[in-house]
Amino acid sequence: MSKKKKRVTLRDVARCAGVSPTAVSFAYNAPHQLSRATRERILDTAEELGYQPHPVARTLATGRTNSIGLLVPTSLNWMLHDPLFTHFLGEIGAACDREEKRILLAPVYRNMAPQTLAMIATDGFLMFGIDRAHPLTEALQHSLRPIVLLDSADSIQAPTFNIDDRGGAYTAAQHLLKKGHRQFAVATMTPRQDGVVTPTIERRIEGFSQAIADAGLPPSAVQIVHARGVRSAGQQSFQNIWQLRRRPTAVFCVSDVRALGILSGARKAGLSVPDDLAIVGFGDLPDASVSSPPLTTIHRDMNSQPRLAIRTLFQLINEQISETDLASPHISNTQLIVRESS
Repeated sequence: MSKKKKRVTLRDVARCAGVSPTAVSFAYNAPHQLSRATRERILDTAEELGYQPHPVARTLATGRTNSIGLLVPTSLNWMLHDPLFTHFLGEIGAACDREEKRILLAPVYRNMAPQTLAMIATDGFLMFGIDRAHPLTEALQHSLRPIVLLDSADSIQAPTFNIDDRGGAYTAAQHLLKKGHRQFAVATMTPRQDGVVTPTIERRIEGFSQAIADAGLPPSAVQIVHARGVRSAGQQSFQNIWQLRRRPTAVFCVSDVRALGILSGARKAGLSVPDDLAIVGFGDLPDASVSSPPLTTIHRDMNSQPRLAIRTLFQLINEQISETDLASPHISNTQLIVRESS
């Protein structure tokens, strides 16, 4: 059985390079403290010996982890099956690659203690979908590290990047009203066990319902239909909609994923879209324009929002800006894209 190779230490490098252990530490963590020739001699010696600086020790020396935390209040299964989130993750990952930063991806459950945030070793956080009642919102107010929010409650005291959820949903309702519809369903996700609905979903339902009320229709004109899951939820939503006693002629979906599932369910049931059921989504995912029929939806810029959020986080980490320099929340516009499904 081969004997495990002994780990090369910082003191080994110092002895072979003819410098102090402090100089070796400076070579990695504070190169400006050394002459170029001394640093190169130390690094060359370290490479010859196979020395690797310990990541924890380096973090303690520099006060930086070179990583960010990406926190989402849902399960990892949900995250990785949601095309919007995976698109955001790609944009954030590309930015981290350019900055040579790592990403720590973690679900944030409601029973998580506020102290947990302080125990996660990152230089800052991006948080998705945090509502005002979440236990971690209290920890946000006391965190010593920068925190930037995406698609979250707009009343939390932290830099926040949202889209015009209410306005987009209001526009969707106006579009369907102009088409002559007077009986609607809103397809959304099942609330969590504690009854909490994510902020974006809540705002979209509010915006759609407000437009119907402003048109003089009673609250009964809008029926909320829930289904659990991501990709499979759309088809289940269609079944729930088509079993309603007051069958709607139009459905507004809080996401394109749900809308595309309902569209598929309607086709399998032999319905004509939009003649038997008009469908409007939210998000304008790439699949929306190539579905059969193409999906009417609310367009959101899926690139600029995460790019702006991660750039802001890096600027806060590097102390290039402060939170007082930022107007919060930052609201991005939405746009109705009319296609054949309505």
